[in-house]
Amino acid sequence: MSTMAHAISDDFGLEANEIEHLRHVREYQTKNLKKALTWSAMGHLSVIVIVLLIALVQRNAPQNERVMTVPYRELQAPPSLQQTPPTVSVAAPAAQPTAGIPLPTEDEQVQQEQTIATQEELSQSIGSGEAQGGDSLVIAPPSDNMPQYGEYVYVEELPEAISKVTPEYPDIARQSNMEGTVLVQALVGKDGRVKDTKVVKPVPVFDDAAVAAVRQWVFKPALSNNKPVAVWVAVPVKFSLH
Repeated sequence: MSTMAHAISDDFGLEANEIEHLRHVREYQTKNLKKALTWSAMGHLSVIVIVLLIALVQRNAPQNERVMTVPYRELQAPPSLQQTPPTVSVAAPAAQPTAGIPLPTEDEQVQQEQTIATQEELSQSIGSGEAQGGDSLVIAPPSDNMPQYGEYVYVEELPEAISKVTPEYPDIARQSNMEGTVLVQALVGKDGRVKDTKVVKPVPVFDDAAVAAVRQWVFKPALSNNKPVAVWVAVPVKFSLH
């Protein structure tokens, strides 16, 4: 009897130990599950915060936008609103012209024939220092005046830069990490060379370098009636360290 009682008590002791062990295992699993959920939530929250910060930084970051200003004087003329060409009516003569009958007159002194000096004769006479006598008519060579700044010039095609020179970055601006854009008006001649410049949007530290660079640019000249003409054109010169 004593042996059987001792065996029964041992069985109950083993079950109690197993129950206690299972209880500890459940508590340990519960703690680990809470920790895992906490760390997972913190990780997801950190990712969301990082994404929001990146989006905010990108939204507030300065964006490089290229703005080109075209003055009104460089805009082409609008097309004509008249669809059909105008008709010109020519009135028929009222009567047929009659041939005149020459009448005899007294002899008159015939005036000396007037001559028109050619360009070659004019250059030769000027070069030799001799003046022609008589009633000679001298025709001056056609003038090739350049348009003044702000003067309207009708063009069908604006000048197009075919050779650009990069401006030198001023040392004082480089040391100070300065950036900017200078707007230069350039007078492009018939040969595509820059004849004159005018700074219309200055940045004092960059003005001289911008003008020196633009004066070396070469353009395809503007065309008006399929002929090259001189015209002012806006040239933005950007200075950037990046």
